Amino acid sequence: MRNPWVFDGLFLLLIGYLIFRSTFLPRILGALIAFAGLGWLTLLAPPLANYLLPYIEVLGVLAEGSLMLWLLVMGVNAQHWQEQASAAGASLRT
Repeated sequence: MRNPWVFDGLFLLLIGYLIFRSTFLPRILGALIAFAGLGWLTLLAPPLANYLLPYIEVLGVLAEGSLMLWLLVMGVNAQHWQEQASAAGASLRT
């Protein structure tokens, strides 16, 4: 693999899946991040990547920028986080 963006694509694909499955962030953010990861993975096929590169870059900036803005403006629901953490801890003790 000559292209380091492929590793970013794998990372974004996994993070997108985790965000999509979580209840702390909107699912649309997870889907956007996962699609951006798939876009970066198209760099494994150079002819396709050369054709799609402008769209891949726009999707990547849109997805990662949306996640960044969401975390900066809205954050994570800390009360919901604590409720789930205490419920998970209680289920582990029984």
